[in-house]
Amino acid sequence: MIDRGRLLSLGYYKKAPSFTGSDKNKCYKIERFREEDSEEDMFKATIWPGPFSSENTPEESKQSKLAAFTEDGLQELVDWMNSLDI
Repeated sequence: MIDRGRLLSLGYYKKAPSFTGSDKNKCYKIERFREEDSEEDMFKATIWPGPFSSENTPEESKQSKLAAFTEDGLQELVDWMNSLDI
């Protein structure tokens, strides 16, 4: 199970490009994301089956979700990733 406590603070995501991790067969990446026509930062979580890295996993095997760039948004992504059977 992916635990919010294992992820880093909002301040980290403001400065670093992304955070990656894994939980059993679930690999994930959380990053700050901004759509081209927007001025609002979002979180983007991408999850895929392990054991390979994101770069070595076909796009069709990945799932992504956007959420607000807030603590609640980060928790929403954690809940979403935990709900998936991968």
